[in-house]
Amino acid sequence: MESAKLYYEDGSPFSRLCRTLIIDWELPVETIELDWPLSESIFEENPLGQVPTLKTIGETIFPTSQITEQLLAMTVEPLAPYFDPLADRQLLITILSMGDAMIASNAINKSGLRQTDKNTYGIDILERNKMRIDHTLAWLEKQCEKWLVNEKVSVCDYALACLLLWSDSRSPVDWRKHPKITRIVEELSSGDSFAQTVPNPWVSQD
Repeated sequence: MESAKLYYEDGSPFSRLCRTLIIDWELPVETIELDWPLSESIFEENPLGQVPTLKTIGETIFPTSQITEQLLAMTVEPLAPYFDPLADRQLLITILSMGDAMIASNAINKSGLRQTDKNTYGIDILERNKMRIDHTLAWLEKQCEKWLVNEKVSVCDYALACLLLWSDSRSPVDWRKHPKITRIVEELSSGDSFAQTVPNPWVSQD
């Protein structure tokens, strides 16, 4: 039987999340790296033109939140990190949405699209994204116990770590002022799956 395939880009923190899950859940998924910038052919698989994109038998799955649920469904027995799609979906999507704001701001800065004319929109997009990030991190820190979800490491912890580690080399965020979040990221970053998926900082400006 043909194996499932995950298409990813080395600099994408969303791709890294899926790759770490494939490793730690011991899933038979082939990972296929795509070059940056992504070819227009990616639109044939994913109308958003983004990675990660998961192809299984007769089905193409995206965005990242849906891929994580599909990967979970492929597990034979429960392994860390744990994930309850019904209970944890809001938390995961909130973290991934924070990541969208981080990457959008990075793209604006790197592509030279900062404001050059009078702002008639009513808000500063970069400042609003910074507020989203800061408030989300403060919210996560406040509700955090040992991990974000009770006493067990979860997919939400992995997602947070992938995004904050990405921010260090792309668009720095002052996340180390939050001690609980810092402990989570530092502990996960020393694990085998994170060591295997460390991105090359020169691969892309994603």
